[in-house]
Amino acid sequence: MIWMFSVVKLICLGLAACCFVWGLYQLMSPLLQRLSRQYSAERRHQASMRALREPMRKDSRSRIYALKDRWASETELMLKTVQGERYQSGAVERFTLSFITAGATAGVIAYVLSADVRFSLFTGGLVTALILLRYRLKLRSIRIQNGYDLAEAVGILSAKYKMSRGNMRTALRLAAGEVSSPTIRRMFLHMVRQELTYTEPAELERVVGELVYGIPTSFAKQLGLTILKGLLQGENVEHTLLTIDKNIHKQIDLLRDESDSSSEVLQLSWLHVVLFPLLMGLMVVFMGWSSTVHYQLGTETGRFWLMTASFCITSSLLMAAWFRKPPNDY
Repeated sequence: MIWMFSVVKLICLGLAACCFVWGLYQLMSPLLQRLSRQYSAERRHQASMRALREPMRKDSRSRIYALKDRWASETELMLKTVQGERYQSGAVERFTLSFITAGATAGVIAYVLSADVRFSLFTGGLVTALILLRYRLKLRSIRIQNGYDLAEAVGILSAKYKMSRGNMRTALRLAAGEVSSPTIRRMFLHMVRQELTYTEPAELERVVGELVYGIPTSFAKQLGLTILKGLLQGENVEHTLLTIDKNIHKQIDLLRDESDSSSEVLQLSWLHVVLFPLLMGLMVVFMGWSSTVHYQLGTETGRFWLMTASFCITSSLLMAAWFRKPPNDY
């Protein structure tokens, strides 16, 4: 019955942590929305003031403030790419609060179970890192898939550009209706809307920057520059679009041969996911549940090897997921 008590205790702690995180999120949600609006207004004001001061002197912001702006802009672009149409204002603040709260909660639970500060810090850091890695892996997966979907999009865009007799805005609008990738379709439509309302070329360049962020390949950069030439300068870029379309399909054929030869090696990285739970199951069978939990969480040796195994498995899974499919790039 002792092992049953341990299981019930773990379940209760997990439910309490989930209730705490959800309650804290509901409590902080109105404040986060208000702070998000204020922060957006402040960023716009600072950007305009910085543009006025830039001819007179260099920017003198502190390094911490620069890192905060970089984190906010990078996280905003990541969430826009990952969430797509589900992205809403204040998503950066909600995301920051969620992974910090989850890491702190996991650290507290680990400390209650083990009474070890180092183990609790490791657990909290691991949970926080896993949440960030989950979004980064999803972002990489979307980026890689967008790189392959770009082949279809460039082909459709070049055909529509030829049909519209060199009108890039019309070509983008017509191509968006036939592109199967929702991310690229959303980017094309965003370019069309921005082209109708922009006052400075920097606004269109910012939209093209979002396209390159969502598809960080040489082909996307070439396509972005080609679209800017067609929208801002009115140049005829039909030959450039055809060249990009030809090169991107040739690169896909080369990458398909390389991925077939390396897929078996990458699959070995998932072996740890099977062996580690199997090892824990054997320990429970031969030592009992309470003895296994006491060894893994109640002794320094058990906690050290648990942390080592968790780090190795996480690193192996990260490598397997990261290199699962090569990007469609030169």
